[in-house]
Amino acid sequence: MLAGNNFAEISFVKAFLHDSFKIKDLGNLRYFLGIEVVRSSKGILINQRKYTLELLEESGQLATKPSKTPYDPSLKLNCPDSPIYKDETQYKRLIGRLLYLTTTRPDISFVVQQLSQHVSKSQVVHFKVVIRVL
Repeated sequence: MLAGNNFAEISFVKAFLHDSFKIKDLGNLRYFLGIEVVRSSKGILINQRKYTLELLEESGQLATKPSKTPYDPSLKLNCPDSPIYKDETQYKRLIGRLLYLTTTRPDISFVVQQLSQHVSKSQVVHFKVVIRVL
């Protein structure tokens, strides 16, 4: 992937790389590591719409209504009374996928970081917050 505002320099680098390696020009960037890249007159926008929809579908949350905020501050994550969540593997997988999603969604970074501290002994309250973030 090459990026820049000087077309002549980009062409020079492409020619140099082409002489040294077998490369293929795929045109303007549209997707990179699951991140959609959209160019407009206002700049370059990135999003993970497809990744988010796949995550919602995989977790069975595609039909749920979105919440206005990713976290309810009245919920306490350190709740000794909450039962242990039975599917620890699912919780870890969802946290991992949410961590990747934070690259384009900084608004969920804080709560995902807080939830990631509970991957070894996740509780039902933690899973409920994960569902809210989704």
